Order: sequence, then C-alpha cells, then structure tokens
Amino acid sequence: MVGCVATINLLYYLYDKFLTMKAMQQNENFKLPRRLQGVQPTLIRRIFERALPDSINFGLGEPDLPTPQFLREEAARVTLEEQNGYTNHAGLLPLREKIAASYPHLNLQPNQICVTVGSQEAMSAAFLAIVDEGDEVLISNPSFPAYENCVKISGGVPVFYRLPAERDFAFDIKEFKSKITPKTKAAVVISPSNPTGKIFTENDLRQIADALRDTGIYLISDEIYSDLYFTDEKPRSASEFYDRTIIVSGLSKSLSMTGWRVGWLASSQTDVVRAALTLHGFLAVCTSTISQKASLLGWTDEAERAKAEARKIYKKRGEFLIDLFEKELGLRGTSPEGAFYTMLDVRNLGDGLELAEKFLQNRVITVPGIAFGTEAKGFMRISFCNIEERMAEGVRRMKEALNK
Repeated sequence: MVGCVATINLLYYLYDKFLTMKAMQQNENFKLPRRLQGVQPTLIRRIFERALPDSINFGLGEPDLPTPQFLREEAARVTLEEQNGYTNHAGLLPLREKIAASYPHLNLQPNQICVTVGSQEAMSAAFLAIVDEGDEVLISNPSFPAYENCVKISGGVPVFYRLPAERDFAFDIKEFKSKITPKTKAAVVISPSNPTGKIFTENDLRQIADALRDTGIYLISDEIYSDLYFTDEKPRSASEFYDRTIIVSGLSKSLSMTGWRVGWLASSQTDVVRAALTLHGFLAVCTSTISQKASLLGWTDEAERAKAEARKIYKKRGEFLIDLFEKELGLRGTSPEGAFYTMLDVRNLGDGLELAEKFLQNRVITVPGIAFGTEAKGFMRISFCNIEERMAEGVRRMKEALNK
C-alpha cells in the first residue's frame, strides 16, 4: 500500500513538472500582438499596489462619498423583486431616453445612445469604432493616461497638445491647431479635466470647433466630471459647438457609483454609435441590469440634490487642502474648477518620482505629474477625496517625510 501511494505521488509530481515545463515553453513562444506592444499598467496603479497599510491616499481617482442611499435601496429592491436577465445590448430604453434628454441641443434618439460598462468602455469603444491603423489622435498633455493606451490598442498614434503648466494648464488654441495634420482622425477634450481640474471655457470649445470644422475630424468629449464643478454654471458640452462630437460620460463620479459600472456613449453621429454598439455587444453583452435599473433614479430631484451636495463638499475640501499645503509645506496647488484634483507644484523640492517614493514610505500615496504627461513634470496630482482630518494627517506625514 505504501509503495502504491509513493508511486501515485511520484506520478503527480512528474505530471506537475510536465505542466510547469509546458507553461514555460508556451510563455517563451508567446508574443504580444502589435496593438498591445508598449501598453503598460499606469504608473498610478503601480504606486497604489506598493502602498503600505494605513496609507493616506492623495492619488485616489474616485469619490470617497457613499453612493446615495436611495440608489442603494433601489438596487436592493430590484435584486430581490425583479428578474434581471440581459437587457438590449444598447441598454434599457428608458435609461437611454433619459441620457438622450440630457443633451437637448442634440435632439438625440435612443439609437444614438449606447449604455456601457462605465465611461472607460465608452472611451475604448469610441476609439475602436473610428480609429484605423496609423490614424493620429490628439490628446492633451497632461491627461488621463488611459487615453494614450487606448489609442495604441486601437492601432492609432497618440499626438499630444500641451496645456501649458506656466498658464496653470489652461487650453492653448495655437498649440492645439499646430498638431492637426492630414492624418488626424480624432481629438480628445476632458472637461472638467483629469488631472488638472480645469474646465474648457465656452471660448475654448468654440475655438476647437472652428479649428476642426470641415476637417472630418471627430471630437471625443470626456464629460465624466461634468456634474462636479465649482464654477457658477455647469460646464458647456463640446457637442454644443461641433457636430462630429462623441460624448463619453456616466454616473460614476457625480453619484459615487464607480463600482456600479454605468457609463454611456452619446452622439449625433449614428454610424459611430452603431459601430461602438457592435463592439460593446461582443465585449460585454450589456451593462449590469441591476445597475441600469437603479440608475434610472439618477435624473430625479433627489439625485440632483445629491450631486449639489457633493459639489459643495469637494469644493470645501479643495480649498482646505490647498490652503494647508501653502501653510504647512509652502507649496502652491492650482485652483480646481471641477472634478476633485489640484496640481501641486513640487519643482523646488526635486524629482517628482523620488518625492512620491519618499511619501509612499511614510504612508502617503501621491501621484507624480509625469504619470499624466511631460507637461506635468514637477507637479503632483493631488486628490481631495478624503475627510479633512485624514488630509491634515496626510500633509503632516508629507512634511515629516521631507524633514527626514
């Protein structure tokens, strides 16, 4: 019996070795397809993964406020009381109608809306729907790093237009126009901006529209932060000024629904929406039915009150944190107009990556500006998605790290 067990164990051992060798051989033969070559996890993610326990996170790109209770209760009710199979690939018709009504200037129909798995999928689908091998796509520098990688995945070539640091990352039409070539297929605007918190003004958007008119270039307008603004009025949509605009948005930021994965692509360019919908159907089938049903409440008076309260909280936090950096560290942060970020000027302290590492070792997560583009070198994107007590402790730890 003992000999039999020993033989079986040996066979298991040999089989395991065989599988290991086979896997190694497969890895040696594996070659990334060209569309994935040069696509890497973001520096933001690599920093997060090395964070120590009890770290204070100034790099967070999602709201820390809880999802409003009325949305949670509706999702729970839908889960318990209703059947939740697949929806139409494009999303629930009532939800698409509500999204379409959000852009009254476009007079959109439901077939011009695709409900996606967050705005990230909407962005990716937009590029895959319109960009061909070798097409150029204009992206702001600095900008959310997913744009560069998604352009590469779609076979396109990222071309960067500067948002000059010396002007607090404001839009520069001369810089934008200088990057347009016969190969330009699309341009991207993010307003309010991740990472700068700046809003493209009406004049900015009109200038962009004038520059693109009659070129056939698509404009992708990332409006995921459009309900988080600290100005007197809601930011204007680029689609108000340029017909060939593809809107990417969702409820993730405005209603603290990042994990619910509800986004959308909206455009008067029906063929683009149809192409993106085909991709969406094969990649995801449909967005979570439960999330879609609960999201129908995202346009109620209760939802608008929740958005207004979020704006009030983030504005107060931003002012508190920027003032604290000035008083405690003698560092200047840009004044955010929307989203929940400030760009902290650390150029007089040394290399941003080294500083981020120093702060990381003292249990503070920060993201060096270089993660968002060369124009932000010497800055850090600082998020104020934290209560004031935690932010104060984070600044104290940063000060301690600098004095070591």
